[in-house]
Amino acid sequence: MLTPLEALKSVISSTDKGVYASSGTLFKGAIFGRDSLEVAEDLMKINPKLVRHILITLASLQGLHSSNINEEDHGKIIHEYRNTLIDGKHLDSVSRKIFNELSSRWGGNNREMAYYGSIDATPQFIRVVGLYCQLVDNNIMDNPITRRDGKSVLFGQTVSNAIDWITKKLANSSSGLLEYHSRNPKGIENQVWKDSREFYVHKSGQLANRHQPIASIEVQGLAYDALIYGARLFPMRAKELIKHAKKLQKRTFDLLWLKDEQYFALGLDYSPKGLIRPIKTITANPAELLNTCLFDNLPRIKSKKYICQIVRQIMNTDFLTDGGVRSRSLKESKLIKFWDYHGSFTSWPKETYDIAKGLRRQGFLRLAEQLENRILNVVHKSHSYPEFIYVNESGKVMIGDPTTKTHGELSLIKSTNKPETIQAWTVASIVDIDYTRKHHVNMPIKHQKQWQKRLENQILSDIPDIQPIQNPEQLDALYPDYQYKLIKY
Repeated sequence: MLTPLEALKSVISSTDKGVYASSGTLFKGAIFGRDSLEVAEDLMKINPKLVRHILITLASLQGLHSSNINEEDHGKIIHEYRNTLIDGKHLDSVSRKIFNELSSRWGGNNREMAYYGSIDATPQFIRVVGLYCQLVDNNIMDNPITRRDGKSVLFGQTVSNAIDWITKKLANSSSGLLEYHSRNPKGIENQVWKDSREFYVHKSGQLANRHQPIASIEVQGLAYDALIYGARLFPMRAKELIKHAKKLQKRTFDLLWLKDEQYFALGLDYSPKGLIRPIKTITANPAELLNTCLFDNLPRIKSKKYICQIVRQIMNTDFLTDGGVRSRSLKESKLIKFWDYHGSFTSWPKETYDIAKGLRRQGFLRLAEQLENRILNVVHKSHSYPEFIYVNESGKVMIGDPTTKTHGELSLIKSTNKPETIQAWTVASIVDIDYTRKHHVNMPIKHQKQWQKRLENQILSDIPDIQPIQNPEQLDALYPDYQYKLIKY
């Protein structure tokens, strides 16, 4: 098994283009905006040089004009970029076939493809730039970069353009939320990180209406952060951007907080008649808000209410498994007839770690460590850095291989995807966890408020205590080989 640093090296561009989404066949040599930014955020203190390369690369690929084919807009950050040359080498036949198919669909040519079908990469770009300037070096704002059209601009101008894109989108949104809507019939329908067709589904089983805009809960947290960091980066615009942020914050709570569930909706869509409908399906997405500024300036009672309810929900048996957090609540498992890519039977280390970072940010260090321990064990057990894992109804991790001794009978899983084995954002999460623990970069428990301590103790008494395991025999005992065979749905 590759060490975390060896795995990281396998996805880093040798020509200073940042990182590729994975070292596997599907995403080899592909630069994804959100994936790169996720890696950048996790490696901010560990490899700031790489973070700088990531930010400059994404700024150079920023949208320059409007197109319905590749869904480009001025100021928008790339979703996916592919080139027929990867670090000076031509694509192999399999990668070339993938390139040709996507390029024909998304407006590329025979040399490169730039597709902008992502709502979250742009606010995340601004947030990561803000963190970089705060923690590493704000001189990047004066760094000249060369755009795709060959013109040179200051990096700070690309950040300003990205902010303009967000404020324009919010101004044109009927809901007041940051919404996505594919303009290319062959484009990605759900332009968020959980981009599978089935994920945005109502409790009735009806898929969200892709013919009109859709807003996703975690995107609002990213957009709020982007506006707050934008106000810090551009003091002359602070009043304007803070006003936008407060309005977005209010609309998020007004439209997406479910009083009956005491939890946030997945998002909202519009009925065929144009009426706003919350997507009330219970998912892990709201827990990603814990790692944003969204609750920071609320009155103490309000912020405590939202945070408590999210923490209680995400750490209960409907979500918590031996391998991490389910993408969708176990109670919603019947909504989709197969084990969908982002469903009740999948757990993504990337999302589990985002939630762990949020728990730490909100003062729940020991709960964060419980999630991190599960990610570490999955990596050690699988001898890989998986894109995602399958978990069964009991919360057991489906890691078994036909050549290993197995626990129980072979499970036949009806699904659509086989996980990549070295996914960049999974690797980055492991590198960050190792660094954080080695250097004790944690909020001391003594700084906890009494309500945080009580809630954390209560949850810890109710969940299995899982510690990081290195010993192979102990690891096999806790994570037996549940063999499965993937049947394409």
